[in-house]
Amino acid sequence: MVVADSGPLIALARLGLLRLLPLQFSEVLLPQDVLSECTDDRNKPGANLIKAAAASGLFEIVPVADVAPFALLHSINAGEAAALILALERHCPALVDERRGRRVAADLGIPLVGTLGVLLQARLKGQIERLAPLVSALNDFGYRLSPQLVQTVLQRVGEV
Repeated sequence: MVVADSGPLIALARLGLLRLLPLQFSEVLLPQDVLSECTDDRNKPGANLIKAAAASGLFEIVPVADVAPFALLHSINAGEAAALILALERHCPALVDERRGRRVAADLGIPLVGTLGVLLQARLKGQIERLAPLVSALNDFGYRLSPQLVQTVLQRVGEV
């Protein structure tokens, strides 16, 4: 089980790889705030794919209470706050990429997974053929990935 935040959903949607989530996690929980953040603006990258995936039952959509005070307390947005609250409630990892959200999760003892981690596991399990082109696409989309982390991950799968 994992609780998804918007950043990884958007990244995976843009890569056309939302299908990887249920292959790696028994359940993918999606806070209503995250779904709204991803799909309210249909022109937002990945919005239509995320909306279609949600409609198909790829995610379990979950309402989360008390999001605003948590977001204010930790200086994070509503989607990240909802994802972290739900991960705490369900005692499961959170799928978060944004640095501030990852820092808050770590402070709260919430296990973390990121987009690169999902892609790495998919590559190791043979669910995708190559990782390097996907990392390149993420960079083209404006995702900031640590060059050292990318190097380590690509070395691990023999693509360097």
